[in-house]
Amino acid sequence: MEGTYKKLKARWLAGDRDRERSLNLMFLAWYHWAEPPFLTDFEEDPQAVELWKSIFAHFGRDSSDDVEFLFAAGIMASIASYMLGDEDEWMHRGRAMIEQAMSAPKKALPLSTFDNRGDYGDYFAHQLRGHLRRG
Repeated sequence: MEGTYKKLKARWLAGDRDRERSLNLMFLAWYHWAEPPFLTDFEEDPQAVELWKSIFAHFGRDSSDDVEFLFAAGIMASIASYMLGDEDEWMHRGRAMIEQAMSAPKKALPLSTFDNRGDYGDYFAHQLRGHLRRG
């Protein structure tokens, strides 16, 4: 995954804002600081948090109308809110984004959204399954 991260990051820095690549890069940037290096095998990247925030801004932050982005960003923000700034604020924002995504019509975010999308898809399909069971 580290190699993919480096390639996606280089493309992002060169101006590539493709939606799929951006979502994957946001996930991999988050993964740098959400999980310890002994689990991820990622090299430390001090730019990962700012990169995540740049992609978050690119998609429209909390006011985005992209349901998939809101769900994924909400999960990431609520799990690792301590890295994004004020922990309580980001926890609240993360939960609000998840709520917004989950309150969209059911067809807006079906589980199949994450099919065949690699590590990003596997991770968020697992998260969505849990949210669908609860609600």
